[in-house]
Amino acid sequence: MSEHQSDNKGGEPSQLKYRGRRASREKSEQRRRQILEATMRIIVRDGVRGVRHRAVAAEAEVPLAATTYYFKDIHELIADAFTLYTEWALDYVNQFAADFRVTAHDIREMDLTDRAQQLEAIERLVEKLAGFCRGKLTEDTHMLISEQAFRYEVFVEDRVRRLAIMHRDATSAAVREITELMGSQMVEEDSAIVMAILHSIEYQLLLDGGVENNAPEQILRRYLSMLMPMLVQPEL
Repeated sequence: MSEHQSDNKGGEPSQLKYRGRRASREKSEQRRRQILEATMRIIVRDGVRGVRHRAVAAEAEVPLAATTYYFKDIHELIADAFTLYTEWALDYVNQFAADFRVTAHDIREMDLTDRAQQLEAIERLVEKLAGFCRGKLTEDTHMLISEQAFRYEVFVEDRVRRLAIMHRDATSAAVREITELMGSQMVEEDSAIVMAILHSIEYQLLLDGGVENNAPEQILRRYLSMLMPMLVQPEL
């Protein structure tokens, strides 16, 4: 798995490229993946500073020489671990976008100047966006925790920063579809607000330890309820 392609709306396909030594055989690729997944577990448990070749080898249950064979230094290992996360995240975002287009088709058939249909559209959007945030925890909580940990690396490792931008742009493209669907006259600004709300909700879900509550739905419903009437009746 040396690279992964992701189609970005309105742009050329992006490639996720691993920097570590390329595996030539399936068994070698499995070991390489094993090392990266072990790195992710350490980051979740001990933070990025806990990533050391010896610690990774012990976690992955491989010889120490294996980690230095595939990854020349810790920076390369950490960057490839974030590439693994980004690969998962882009797949998740693309799945969400594909599923959302079904909802979008239904909402386009609604008369959003009618208050009852506005409320129905808002509830459909709340369900999808809250599901997007909760789904990350359901899919793999460790991956979402890793995203938080890697935010620091954005400031110290340029390659990680580029991966973070790729992830952000893919998510922004999906969110942009939502604001365009709602008829926003300030798509970029409204998309940025929705993105900020989603990030905040994800962080709160992590802090709450997955405790069931309806806070995400309440926050999204409040914002969309304020936004929708202004979009369909700009003079308000």
